[in-house]
Amino acid sequence: MKIGITESSYHLYPKENRYHHIKSDGYDYVDFSMSNTEQEPYTLEGDAFEAFFAQERAMADEAGVTIWQVHGPWRWPPQDGTEEDRAERMEKMKTSIRGTALLGCKNWIVHPIMPFGINELGTEDAQKTWDLNVVFMRELLAYAKEYDIIICFENMPMPNFSLGSVEAIMRFVREMDDDHFRVCLDTGHVNVFPEQSLYDAVLMIGDKLQTLHVHDNSGRSDEHKLPWFGTADWGGFGRALCEIGFSGVFSYETGPSRSLPLDLYGDMLRFMVKSVQYILDETEASS
Repeated sequence: MKIGITESSYHLYPKENRYHHIKSDGYDYVDFSMSNTEQEPYTLEGDAFEAFFAQERAMADEAGVTIWQVHGPWRWPPQDGTEEDRAERMEKMKTSIRGTALLGCKNWIVHPIMPFGINELGTEDAQKTWDLNVVFMRELLAYAKEYDIIICFENMPMPNFSLGSVEAIMRFVREMDDDHFRVCLDTGHVNVFPEQSLYDAVLMIGDKLQTLHVHDNSGRSDEHKLPWFGTADWGGFGRALCEIGFSGVFSYETGPSRSLPLDLYGDMLRFMVKSVQYILDETEASS
């Protein structure tokens, strides 16, 4: 299995050798974050914008690391309620897609827009949420295809949000009906739905599974813990990945506690690589 990690887990290391640390710790792939639109590269224009990504790509290439996926814009709390809000998000998301292409990356991860908040399940606003997302994502999809970028639609950790569950995400992906619109499965987000197992979620997505955000939690909220530090069923997750023949990247969206001394922090990052191997070894041993 290919193993990756969010590059934000390496922000304790100097930027100039961050990718070398990633590689030496056992990760060959990276999830690059473009979530925060208040900072670079969003504040850059023209040549400076392109230079930002050229430098990032060169550092990754020199270290032998592949930027496998990019996380698009995200802010909390949601601000998608007006046409002006959505237009601002669209502009930032298109900027992120251009950046993804400049990184030589194919996979771009995005959350649903939330124009009526996260508690509209079962109300008349749920259909409006669906309709606005269809319009929004169709425009994004057309733009992404110009750059041959695959949009990876992510499930959310909000049981009362109408586009939170894996079932809802899959209905939406089928509605979009395009090979450039697929799924990012977030394991921690699945785990806050008590009726949904990771095993069933992976099988439900099947060949639409493009990218992963791997982390754990207590089942109550989105805590981004390491595997086995929460309640997720990692054995079932590994079995399901094998059953669908997943050939993508086991990509962590978590990291050690920033309060650890740097040496111990590095030890934990390497422990996370061993955790992936253990999940897969246990799966193979039980099959």
